[in-house]
Amino acid sequence: MTSIPRMAATLAAAVLPVAAAAQEACKPVTLKEPAVKLAEIYRIAEGHAKAWKPDVLPARITNTILGPLKPDGSSEAWTVTFYSPSANANVSINTFRGGLNCWAQPGSAGRMPDLKPGFLLDGVKLYAIAQENGAKPLADGYFVQIGTAAAPSNRHATWNLQYTKADGRTSPPLVIVDANTGKVEKVLR
Repeated sequence: MTSIPRMAATLAAAVLPVAAAAQEACKPVTLKEPAVKLAEIYRIAEGHAKAWKPDVLPARITNTILGPLKPDGSSEAWTVTFYSPSANANVSINTFRGGLNCWAQPGSAGRMPDLKPGFLLDGVKLYAIAQENGAKPLADGYFVQIGTAAAPSNRHATWNLQYTKADGRTSPPLVIVDANTGKVEKVLR
């Protein structure tokens, strides 16, 4: 039988390399309001990311299941990730119920969406599209979760709108919106 100190040491050895790789990239901040609109969180996150590394590019923007997208385009839980080519590292700016923190780690941020200047950051519009295409799941208690994505072949940037419950279950449809134009591309039922 393994002793508790030995198990703790083994666990610490397994977790330490992961924890050591990530580093705080900004001091934790308390936001004025716990729920922040999409355009505002992007502006705030981009400011922190550029203070970290000036050459950052947006890699991913999403709300989490802990912060459903609201009709006013806000959420209490955002994750906005940027990639720095010069540092070959990425930084994630996270919010949760009014708190904001930034964590950087080495390496790629994954497939980068081809987001053009002025890409869609209108959470009200994205919620309206989700409502228009998913009245049934919304009526059944699902909420709206959004996230950017990049097509494997050409990095075509989209917003993926899905209907989720707090336990992680999802419901059709998946609504795919061009992230640069705001036009609905597909509704996958």
